[in-house]
Amino acid sequence: MQITPNHNDKIVEVWLTNQDKQNTKLRQYLKPLYADYKKQGYTVAVFSSGQSDFLGKTTDLLLKNKANLAGMNF
Repeated sequence: MQITPNHNDKIVEVWLTNQDKQNTKLRQYLKPLYADYKKQGYTVAVFSSGQSDFLGKTTDLLLKNKANLAGMNF
């Protein structure tokens, strides 16, 4: 888990691993933390790891975007 507050933009990023997101005690621990930041006017963004192959999905997306751009007339 990683918690990164951005004080300039009043955003808190919370990054959870697959193990973190399945840990109910950790999730309960985080709820008051989210509430405290909200009281201070922060937006809390929670990101959790997925189950897919990140490299494969990113490669597919880049190839699709490249093909779309190749078909465009500028």
